[in-house]
Amino acid sequence: MDMMQYPIKFGADGFVKLRDGTPDYYAQLLTIALLTEPFTHPFAPDFGVLDPSFQIVDKGNFVRTAAEFVPEVRITNVSVSEDGTGKSNVRFSFEIVPG
Repeated sequence: MDMMQYPIKFGADGFVKLRDGTPDYYAQLLTIALLTEPFTHPFAPDFGVLDPSFQIVDKGNFVRTAAEFVPEVRITNVSVSEDGTGKSNVRFSFEIVPG
């Protein structure tokens, strides 16, 4: 029996597990951190970034979360913009730390 693994993406054959240590793997982990409200995971209550519904995404909070929970990468750039509808667009870049 196959178990669902994390992180995943949709592929031509359905769900595909992302290979650990790849740029896609880390990009998905960091995106999940941006989309997760702190205190929603009981085993990692500090994981995530505060909900930007009423304020712009806190870049520093994102960088701190990445450093703590995804130490294999270093955030090199974060840009946040709004599209006029109240939606925040966050773009980030990172490098994988040689280990």
